[in-house]
Amino acid sequence: MDFISPYIDSDKKLHIRFEKLFSLLSSCGFSGKINVFNNGETFFLVMSGNKVWTDKALNSLGNLSKNALFKVESAMNEDMKKGMKEYEAQEFLFSVILSMSRERILEVLKPYATEFLSIKPEAAKLFFLHDDLQPFVGQKRSEIFSNLKKSYRTIYFLLISQLAVILPSTPEEKANIAEKLEKSDIFSEKAAQEEIVEKVTAEKKQETLSEEEEIKMFLNANEHYTDVFQLFGLKNKFDERIARREYIKIMQKIHPDKLVGISPNTALRAKEFLQLAGECYELIRDPEVASDIERLMVKYGPIRSKSEYIKMKEYDSAMLKATALAKIGSHEAAAKLFDIIYQNTKNPYALEQKNLALWKLAPKWNKFEKADKYKEIKEDLVKISMVRQLSFEAMYILAEIYEYFEDIPDALKVLDNILKERPDDFKAAGMKKRMIYYNKLKN
Repeated sequence: MDFISPYIDSDKKLHIRFEKLFSLLSSCGFSGKINVFNNGETFFLVMSGNKVWTDKALNSLGNLSKNALFKVESAMNEDMKKGMKEYEAQEFLFSVILSMSRERILEVLKPYATEFLSIKPEAAKLFFLHDDLQPFVGQKRSEIFSNLKKSYRTIYFLLISQLAVILPSTPEEKANIAEKLEKSDIFSEKAAQEEIVEKVTAEKKQETLSEEEEIKMFLNANEHYTDVFQLFGLKNKFDERIARREYIKIMQKIHPDKLVGISPNTALRAKEFLQLAGECYELIRDPEVASDIERLMVKYGPIRSKSEYIKMKEYDSAMLKATALAKIGSHEAAAKLFDIIYQNTKNPYALEQKNLALWKLAPKWNKFEKADKYKEIKEDLVKISMVRQLSFEAMYILAEIYEYFEDIPDALKVLDNILKERPDDFKAAGMKKRMIYYNKLKN
């Protein structure tokens, strides 16, 4: 991304593969406009979060001229999207790659044919890629050569979207694969012709499945909504006009009358999603409930259904009880209740509060208990820091524990993070000064 940054909002134009530019911008959450200059034609796409809008055919984007140039602008407004079709960013990128010429993709992959591929776990979340990932499921490293003929577009998508990495083969493996590669026809004209025949056959079959595939694509794009408001295009606030419009769209797309002749699995998915959408719509139409959901989501994160709302209300009640126990000095009881909440919800806030309560008991621990309990608290706080920022109180505790285990570099990193946010924090500055001083004395 660093080499693209100077081009954003400048007069400079980029000469880069479209799919690579799009993937880099998408991975950093870019919002704005990509202007495309292709053989005298000029048009643009709009990106925002994990969405993209365009009125261009995907096959034209997949086969832009090698001389195409791009200009990236962060300025964006809703009017730009008018008349454009909306796509999920990763599904859009995969569709563009499916439309690209065989030669263009293999040109990039050919140098890696003797290497291996390692797929990142997050690729499993992409339901539209489910069938294409079957050859790689359960494999820690997959030989690229053996998968090139059938899966080269999937391999390219995984690499370009940073969902897979190249693992170098050993000299012996490389020699064996190179020998097989020399005897194969993967990069030949014959293989290209075979693919054309297979594609025509698949397209004929697709004509009978188009309606079902359209429903599948709709479900893939909408089933994984963030919360009950976002499902209807809202941002943490109910708006009857917008919500009703989006709810009608869902009903029109997957109403039971549209499911005639659809496979049982897809029909079941559609019926379940329609039922869920109806439940969510009725839920947020109640002003009191909508307000309560907003309050709970600010405290604990997204709520996606009525059952999650009920569960979160129970969770909130338990959190209030545990917090009250901590305030009156019943730290052990509070820690136990926070732990029960965490075990049932996996909410990192509950885990942090458990450890803050436990820390209040630290003065009572003997040196053997300290060694064990400090280690547990450290592991928990590090686990929390991987998904959300620790409170400053928790960061002080983590720094102290690092110091206790004589892990001064990590302790100083934590204190530096505090001082970065709060430059005038005397407590953090004092801890840092003390650690540096005693560390110098030891060494």
